[in-house]
This record gives sequence, structure tokens and C-alpha cells, in this order.
Amino acid sequence: MIRLASLVALVAPAIQSLVILGDDYDPAWLNDRCTSIIVGADATGDGGPTTSHTNDCNACDFRLSKVEAKTVDPEGDRPVYRYRAEYPRFVGDAKGSTYAAAALKDYYPWKENKGDFAPLGTIPWGTSRTNAYVDGAYAMMNEHQLAIGESTCGARITALPVSEGGLALLDARELSTIALERCATAKCAVELMGALAEEYGYYGADSTAGEAGEALTVVDTEHAWVFHILADDTGASAVWAARRVPPGDVAVVANQFVITTLPEEEKGDWWLASDNVRTVAAKVGLWDGAADFNFLEVYGLSRLHLSPYATRRQWRVFDTAAPSLNLPGDTDAWGRDYPFSVTAESTFGADAVKALFRDHYEGTPYDMTRGIAAGPHGDPNRFDTSATFDVGYAHAGDAVTMDEASSGMFERAISIFRCSYSFVSQSRGVRGEAAGYPSVLWVAQYAPHAASYVPVYVDADAVPEPLASGSLHAVDAKAQYWAHAMVGNWAARFWDAAMPIVAKTIDDVANDIEAKRRAVEEAAKDADGAARAAALGAFANATAADALATWWALFWDLAATVKDGQRLDDIHVEKLNPTKLFYPRRWLDAIHFFPGSEKSAWATYAPSETSIVAYGISFLLGAALAAFMVKQKEPKAEPVPATNGYGLVNA
Repeated sequence: MIRLASLVALVAPAIQSLVILGDDYDPAWLNDRCTSIIVGADATGDGGPTTSHTNDCNACDFRLSKVEAKTVDPEGDRPVYRYRAEYPRFVGDAKGSTYAAAALKDYYPWKENKGDFAPLGTIPWGTSRTNAYVDGAYAMMNEHQLAIGESTCGARITALPVSEGGLALLDARELSTIALERCATAKCAVELMGALAEEYGYYGADSTAGEAGEALTVVDTEHAWVFHILADDTGASAVWAARRVPPGDVAVVANQFVITTLPEEEKGDWWLASDNVRTVAAKVGLWDGAADFNFLEVYGLSRLHLSPYATRRQWRVFDTAAPSLNLPGDTDAWGRDYPFSVTAESTFGADAVKALFRDHYEGTPYDMTRGIAAGPHGDPNRFDTSATFDVGYAHAGDAVTMDEASSGMFERAISIFRCSYSFVSQSRGVRGEAAGYPSVLWVAQYAPHAASYVPVYVDADAVPEPLASGSLHAVDAKAQYWAHAMVGNWAARFWDAAMPIVAKTIDDVANDIEAKRRAVEEAAKDADGAARAAALGAFANATAADALATWWALFWDLAATVKDGQRLDDIHVEKLNPTKLFYPRRWLDAIHFFPGSEKSAWATYAPSETSIVAYGISFLLGAALAAFMVKQKEPKAEPVPATNGYGLVNA
């Protein structure tokens, strides 16, 4: 059960919760979440730093949009919108054609300036011209090669937005958007986001402590910064800190703060923070004022027995970038064995980050394609913990409560089935920018292990249609997400047989893009604005269209060649001779298949009389409800609006 600290001493009603050290809380708060890898300029081999983001969200709008630059009154009112993950992320013309009301599917009567799409309030534009940028769940990259990745983090102070009776106006999405609108450098973005959050108040992605904090990873053509933020004790401001990544280093945020100490002699050059970073902690009892101040351990939220959910991903990135350090895969809840960043021992550019985004710890003791949890054919997917009484399992006794589900732990891979999209930024550095080389956003929708990264250019007039189409409501043949998702779901059934075919497709698409890309970018660097935009846009559009067609062809190929426990290795023969996949020895041993071995509990399961009765009752009730629903006429009035983590209407 959750036991929160008394809030009597806190005057402002805007505070939702405060978790004091030693308080009990529910680690099931800590679900969803994303990974962000950030690489210093000297380590990438591209001339500039890299940031990245896997948007690991089971209900997110996966579409991207190009937001054009515009002229505004610096003192005029800039609308501020509430955070929304689900489709549609935004409705209106202010953020590009992707979000236009005319582009909406009619799953629900969403309206511009209604519900989530009505501004929470306004702030001054603060500039006479906003920068063009590419937008996703968070703002991604602008015309100055300034890019921002993201990873939600648990935090001990949770505030409410103004729409829920609180005082906070800004969340991480709006902060990232404003930073890309106004800034050209990473330090500008960090300082601006911190200042605005202090002035207007910060709230997390939902109402739980599990998403009360945020990490934004910010790069420009030269520098890389990791930015952490959470609400302050009044609910009307914020606490934040940022640390610069050394030029030769790699850092990673995996849903847990990674900034620890803030040595005074490094202030300004290597770290920045709000003036209240220590005073708030002391005021509310998170820090005694005597011990060394550690941002992670003061403001962060441990995942308790589920801490490898975060720390294992840290280890995998660090162990890949700097294997000679021999960092341990197992650590404590705070990851105290790991530094803020490690020096890369070889070039660690965009391709290295893409490879890690496809990772399931293959070849390590934590390999998720091995063991009985992977099933007979090595499926690394481990689905989200949940109570399962509504699932309708054939055996009623198989259902579990949420407490039971969260009492155990699966590994959490970097590549995960509920990724809506991922991106890796590729800056060309100070010299590359001066020479006119364009920066690139490498984007893949759906889980990276079953997806191709295609180039997106801020300089182009729009993002390619396959990246701006579709939703989770229905399969859409025009959407890159759905081509990847169909392959990923099909291949998972016979992972060991299908994934080599998928991996070859990933390599083939990447090699085809690389064979053409450099010539296109070389020509574009010397072109004027309109010609440059046209050339880069045409290449991005053609690349995305080719990749879309390739992946749909792959799905239909897999549907025919890897199915029903067999694989067709050659279809151009007189008589088909499929390879029977059967089951691997390790799995047969695990289920005690061979004669003389003890039968497993699963293999010998026999339902009890009680479970049969319980299942029968649930079946009859379900059937009765279904019959009732079928008889109802479809209502013509607007559907009953759903609620989100804040209890707000998603309409």
C-alpha cells in the first residue's frame, strides 16, 4: 500500500504528493518509460554530439510533424497546452499539417480548442521569430541542429497542473517545444527550460511519483547536456539541475536520475542548477543539510526490487561503450557502481546508438532471448505487469492481482514492444554546419529491433508521409509504424527462425540509404534554401516510401515462409520441403519433455472443481454482457469522455 508523508506543513494545495525517505510506495507506479543515450562530440565520429530517445509508450500518438518558423510578437501570448500522449497529440494548424483537424480519423469527435486541446494558459513568446523544428511526443530537433531526447524519471515531489486545480503550467513537452522555438545552443535550452519552469511551475507526465520527474538530453553542434527537473515544494515552481557530458563520453538515462554530486568548483562550466536545489530538499526533509548533497538520492525515486528496470540499461550502454571498465551488471537501487558517463573506447556514433536501441542483452547473462521466459523460440518480449482477472484466461486460477504481478520481475530490454518511435540525432558539428551539411534525425516507428531508421531533415518542408500517418486505433497501410508492428508481432512467434530474415532486411535498407545519402547531402549543402529543402525532402520521402514497401513485403513473405511451426527455405523448387522448427533442447529439458523426467506443474495441470465453476460463472456473465451490448443501438451523442492519470478528460 502507498503511505505518503503528511502534507499538513505544506501550505500550497498544488502539491499532489511528497515521498519522504523511508516511506512505503508502490513500485507499480513505475511502468512505461523511455531510454535516452547521449554522446559527446569527440566520441561520435560525426563532428558533433548525438542524443536519442525511445518513446516507449503503449498508447502514444506515433506521428511526427514539421513545425515551420514563424514571426511573432515577443510580448504576445504564446498558448501553453497540457501534456497529452495519446492520438491525437494536438488538434489545430499551429504545429504543422500532421495535426490539422482535417487529417483526423473519425474514431472520436475531437475538437480544436476543446478539452486537452484548449490552452491551459499563456506565456510571452519571448522572441520575434520562432525556429522551425520536428515535433513528436516531445520536440525533437530544430533548424540549428539543437536536439532533445527524453526519459521520464521517478521523483519525490509531485505537483498538479493548473487544469487540475494546481499551480503548475509547464511540463517537459512544452519546455522542450519552447526551447527549440527560441534557442540555438544546448546551454540556452537548459537555462531557458529551468528559468521558465521556476517562473511558471512544473508538473510531471502524470499524477504519480513514478513520472514526477523528467530527464531531457540536449545537444547542439558542440556540447551535450543532461537536464533533470521536478516540482518544488510549493507546486508553483521547480527544482532542476543539469550536467555537461564530456566531449569523449557516453551517458544514458533509463528512467532514473543520473546526476549525483554538484561540486562547487565545477559550477557554471560543468553543471547548472536552480538556486533552490538544496534549500527545497532541506525544507521538506529530503536532505539533512549535513551529508553530501546527491541529486539522484535526494530527489530520485528508487524502484526497490525492480531497480534493474533502470540500472540494467545503464550497465548495457556503459559496458558496450567502455568494456574494459568491467562494470558489474548487478548494482544497488541507485546504480552507485556507475559513473555519470564513461569515455567511449571506440567511435560511438549514430549507428552504435541504433544498435543499442535494438538490444535485448543478447550474449550476456541477462539475454532475454534465452531461458524459459523466452518460450521455445526465444521471444524477448516481456509484457507489462497488470492484474489479469479481466483477461479471460481458460483457467480461472491463472489470473493474478497487481500486487502479485509487481512482486516479481522480468528484465526490461532497451528495445521494447511498446515503443511508438525512436530517434537518433546526427549533428555535423561546428565545422559541418559552417560547410552547410544538414543534420539528420534517424527515425524508426515501433520497436527498433523490428524497424528501419530513415532520415528526416528539419530543412525539408515536411516529414515523410509514412511518418506522419496512422494511429493505434487501426492498421494503416500508409504508416511506417504498422508495417514494422506487423513484422514484429509475427516474427516474435518464431523469433529464432524469423529474426535473421528481419535483421537482413534492416541491413539491406540501411545500406541502400547510405549508398545514396551522402551524394544527396553533398549536393544539398551548396544549394539555396528552396532547392536545399526540395532535394532533402525528396530524398527523405523516397527513402521512407521505399522502406515502407520493403517492410510490408517482408511481412507477407514471413506470413508465408515462417508459420505453423515450419520455415520455407526455398520457394523456387518443384516441391516444397519446409524445415520443421519443433522445439530446442533447452526448452524441452525445461518442460521435462523427455521420458523419465519429472512432469512440470504446467504440463500436469488439472482444473479443480472450484476453478471450473468460477470459470463457468465468469463465462456466463461475460456472454450475458456481450448479448446486452449487441442489442444496444450505437449512440449518436458524443461518447463518454475517458480520463487520464490526472482524472482529466481526453477530448
